[in-house]
Amino acid sequence: MIRDFWVKNYLSIRDKQELSFLAKGPSSELVAEVADGVFLYKLAILYGSNASGKSNMLIALNEMFHILVSPKSDATKKIERSVPFVFTKEDPIEMHVSFYANGIRYDYDVKFNEKYILNETLYYYPNKSKSLFYERSFVGENLQADIKFGISLKLQVKTQDSIRENTLNNHSVLSVCRKAALREDFAPFNILHGWIMDNYHEVDGDEKKGVVEILKNAYDDPKKRKFYNTMLQKADLNIVEYRPITEDNIISAEFRERIQKENFSQKLKDELLKPTVDSVAFVNHSDDGDFDISLDRLSKGTQKYIRILDALYDMITASHVYYLDELGEDLHNDLLYYYLNVFIFNSDKSQLIITSQETTLLSQDLINENRGVVWFVDKNKETASSVYSRGDSFGLHKNLSLYNSYRIGRLGAKPELGSIFINLDD
Repeated sequence: MIRDFWVKNYLSIRDKQELSFLAKGPSSELVAEVADGVFLYKLAILYGSNASGKSNMLIALNEMFHILVSPKSDATKKIERSVPFVFTKEDPIEMHVSFYANGIRYDYDVKFNEKYILNETLYYYPNKSKSLFYERSFVGENLQADIKFGISLKLQVKTQDSIRENTLNNHSVLSVCRKAALREDFAPFNILHGWIMDNYHEVDGDEKKGVVEILKNAYDDPKKRKFYNTMLQKADLNIVEYRPITEDNIISAEFRERIQKENFSQKLKDELLKPTVDSVAFVNHSDDGDFDISLDRLSKGTQKYIRILDALYDMITASHVYYLDELGEDLHNDLLYYYLNVFIFNSDKSQLIITSQETTLLSQDLINENRGVVWFVDKNKETASSVYSRGDSFGLHKNLSLYNSYRIGRLGAKPELGSIFINLDD
């Protein structure tokens, strides 16, 4: 789980903006005790008008962990997602995250531009006391970075030298795990790297997976298949169960000929032209009997719901961190509440960080009583930079409704719209 995160000079964020998930104690099901006496919120909801910068915080969180675990094989490759704030683009991007992996706290700070990691430090708390994991400083182009390792790691000199040799100026020290097989004393690096790879996810999960692939993978796992069928039944979609099917791939002769002429790889052509395709049939129930509905006949909202169930299953069966952008889009608000409540009441040490326009969530008692899970995002008109404010920082009396306060503009993060009358004359 993430303890706190801040970012500076990235995308629409110019000045340092922070998200803190620290809670005062075990106040509700929204809070998890991640370590002895350390309580963190499992949920964070970011509200704001369109183009306020809500999604940019998710992107920044994602980039933080991406930098930490992703290596480069070529020292000349740029750090692809290095996008500084437009008016301070000559300055480096700075990020910090404090998080827990396998019950151990880690603090990571990094400063970088599109070419180099300029500085990075990683500390951890193996025995509740702060210890250095490693620290690294940029020395110069084509020069080996200055890297120091913590004594508590007990790395042999040969291992330290090997890590330095494999660390290029455009990726983190930890990401060497993906480039080189090192000695047994390298195990602390592999353990942390493996935990992040398995438990911290891209924005909206693995978007490369289609609904058919997600459901087929779930079907082959009895526990996960039961979860999907249960959640589809409970969502009042008239769906009893689903099953993978194979359908004929009907392609006209004209379209087949066009594909053959395209400058595609033979592998892609074979995939497009294969005689059958994998799909999914959904068994629907009615008083007159059950019948099948194909995937392409499901509503957009139902398909969105199926996709986000993949993240929900992970979060209630193990410790995972997911970022879901515009959660609630295409979903009925009752179905959105249900999804969040399943997560809240069935997860242990997982975390869900979302952006949403579904403001009625603020009227829910569980959210109104735990205002630290809500963040309001405004765009500063003078700087065009995003500003994030936690819901419990406004000094609202506990008897005041968070929803009503936001609706009347007391908490900001709302669009300021002009007149509804349009004059197109000069």
